[in-house]
Amino acid sequence: MTLDEFVSQGWIEHANDAAGVFARLPEGLPLISEPRHFPAFAALVVHVSGEHLGRWADGVALLTKLEHLPAFDAASTEGKSVARSKAILHRCAGNRDEEARCFAASRTGGDVTEASDRIRVLAVAAVAFLGQKRLADARRDFEKAVSLAGYGPTANDPAARALAVTGNNLACEFENMAALTDDERAMMLFAAQVGREFWAIAGGWMEIERAEYRLAMSHIKAGDPATALTHGHRCLSIVQANGSDPGEAFFAHEAIARACLAAGDVAASRRERDSMDALLPAIGDESFRAYCAGELAKLDQVLKGR
Repeated sequence: MTLDEFVSQGWIEHANDAAGVFARLPEGLPLISEPRHFPAFAALVVHVSGEHLGRWADGVALLTKLEHLPAFDAASTEGKSVARSKAILHRCAGNRDEEARCFAASRTGGDVTEASDRIRVLAVAAVAFLGQKRLADARRDFEKAVSLAGYGPTANDPAARALAVTGNNLACEFENMAALTDDERAMMLFAAQVGREFWAIAGGWMEIERAEYRLAMSHIKAGDPATALTHGHRCLSIVQANGSDPGEAFFAHEAIARACLAAGDVAASRRERDSMDALLPAIGDESFRAYCAGELAKLDQVLKGR
């Protein structure tokens, strides 16, 4: 197995078995033979040990082992990504001195500002905090990250992508909660809007339309189907303006269908559902098509009897 395959398998399995994936992560160390392997492995370590398990110290210990591998170079971009990952986990653990030390070691230099590097730490920490139900900490770090972006990150600034990804991830976390407080609802919508704003800087049309999808789903969760419908139609318009990819169009129609259903327009929801069904055969990737079929089945279950 290659390191790329090992990491990919970890991402696939971690949602259902985070502890098991983390226990197996040391098996990936012998597979790390190139500098490019370090950021991908470190990102998985932070996500599983932090957001899912809250095992900050264990995550740091595993990241420290990376520093003893032959391919590791602390001064390289890849080496700095390991230091940044350790800074994130130290921050979540409340180890401010160690966070500062690792952050200093992670500084990108060149044209990248300190604010940009700081945003990357705060953004990932915010998601990890929310995963551990520490809403106040998540809000503090996310709002600080957005505030620091007042300098105006451009497309080649990694802070723009970090904020885009974090906004999306935070919104998803809130959408998956059974119920939301007013504060949680407000933060969900803020996160989804930040994601849309920064994907417009860091991404292409596909990332932008997916951000519109996210906004639609967040507004449905927030009990605002009218605004959700607006974002669903924007999502579909962007897809249609860029070749009408069947997989992307499928989810745009899903957003519209769910917004219509939330608004009580069952007939319109069924029409969008039929558009989704018609798109399924055109989705080329077999595994993605199967995933889409599963999402259609979930919608059918909601529509059943309506």
